[in-house]
Amino acid sequence: MTNQIRLTGAQQTLFGPLYARALDNRRLDPVLGDEAAEQVLNRVDVDLRAARLDIGDQLTVVLRAKELDDWAAGYLADHPDAVVLHLGCGLDSRAFRLGLPTGVHWYDVDMPDVIKLRDQLYPDTPENYRTIASSATDPQWLDEIPTGRPTLVVAEGLTMYLTEADGIGLLRRIVERFRVGEMMFDAVLPYVLRAARYSRFLRRADAEIHWGVGDPHSLELRVPGLRLRREQPLVDRPGLARMPAAERAIAKLMNSTGWMRNALRLLHYSFAHRETERVDLTGAQATMLATLYLRALDNRSDDPLLGDHYADEAVQRIDFDFGRFRVSSRDSASVAIRAKALDDWVRDALRPGMVVLHLGCGMDSRFERICPPESVEWYDIDHPDVVGVRRRFFPDGPHRHTIGASVTAPDLLDGIPGDRPVLMVAEGLTMYLSESDGVTLLRRVREHFPSGELLFDAFSSLGVWVSNRFNPAVVRAGARLSWGIDDPRSLEAAVPGLRLVTEWSFTDAPELDRYPRPIRTALRASGRITAVRRLGRLLRYRF
Repeated sequence: MTNQIRLTGAQQTLFGPLYARALDNRRLDPVLGDEAAEQVLNRVDVDLRAARLDIGDQLTVVLRAKELDDWAAGYLADHPDAVVLHLGCGLDSRAFRLGLPTGVHWYDVDMPDVIKLRDQLYPDTPENYRTIASSATDPQWLDEIPTGRPTLVVAEGLTMYLTEADGIGLLRRIVERFRVGEMMFDAVLPYVLRAARYSRFLRRADAEIHWGVGDPHSLELRVPGLRLRREQPLVDRPGLARMPAAERAIAKLMNSTGWMRNALRLLHYSFAHRETERVDLTGAQATMLATLYLRALDNRSDDPLLGDHYADEAVQRIDFDFGRFRVSSRDSASVAIRAKALDDWVRDALRPGMVVLHLGCGMDSRFERICPPESVEWYDIDHPDVVGVRRRFFPDGPHRHTIGASVTAPDLLDGIPGDRPVLMVAEGLTMYLSESDGVTLLRRVREHFPSGELLFDAFSSLGVWVSNRFNPAVVRAGARLSWGIDDPRSLEAAVPGLRLVTEWSFTDAPELDRYPRPIRTALRASGRITAVRRLGRLLRYRF
């Protein structure tokens, strides 16, 4: 007897993987060996030709399922009392392929019409197995699952059909509720979202994909407690050797370039819940969180430029949707290069007994990275609401002080000893000031201290214009830049006694050698154009 199947949209895609697994099972030496897939197909009345699976689709489905099975089996061997959440389960027989230990509680979760069909096609199930009819993104179904056990989350062919906001929200709810466990799921790169419009399979099913994960480390920072264990492309797995020659040839082609090799890969995370603190900032103050997030992304990279593990720790403790800035790991290099260059200048200029003014400090851990001598009096200065947040993560110490005030306040320097040399450092500050406020600030510093150095980054007028329109961190924070310094020597006339020591462009950074040759060559060449060199650079003055 067969059942007439009527599903729509993304739900129709569940027959494609089922068909691919059944085709694999018909081979003399199957990779997955999913006999249940064959049995289910014999019980349904559905036009499988409509799936339009090509060789690449079949290859991907079988290798993906095999790898996730192996990972899940390893976890259950170590945790025979685990709770398993199989999200977007479709008609997959994973629970039965793995042979569940009696102490495991397994939950297959999918949309109500899918679960209704599933319950018909798998009528005989063990006592420790249960289905839940709900969208995976509905918060309510989690209330049905017991807590207090190690938890395994498996999702195959699901994440890309979610929106990014729904996906991040789902992962956060799971970590917050179950506290300890692991997550295993597949994810596509962002460019695949555009390429998917040419997929016959998705067009036939009238389905769309929405979420691509570029840097898997970004999920660690947006879901506190998540830790990436491995990232596995699918096209070089051991099971490939057992596949037909045509599929091996397709895999070889996909494996030939990084963008194809990583188009679809498996991500494996562990998680341990961490308490977080809510942070609410807007406008220019909110951009400090974007900078903090980018330094943390740099720290999670395989070869960090700055290696700011203090930023990493802070991001994991903050309850804030960093995704709103729409920045990624590819944006972290410029922030890390700037911070590293300023750190190097601070170390070079710092002398025992100095006063350090760290203006517009935000959530920067420069004090921790520099570790100044005890004779140095260090002042971290920013708006009161920023300082209120900062003190939760970077407390004051015997020679480290925090001042909550606008850097343009006339009494800013009152109470700070003016009988010592000063080292003023400001990162990501000057461009948010008006020109008159910026010049007045530099004059006050020059008049308050007998001597010193001023180190800060600056944009040109063109750089300000570009950032106000195209910098996602600025635009999405609702901030606006104002002051562009086109000729750095103009400050020598505006602030008597000031002398320009160095003007350093980011196109001169030795770290650019890490970039691929075409990008490196283009950046070096653009540095020969004055307007480009001065879009963003560091300035060092002495008085």
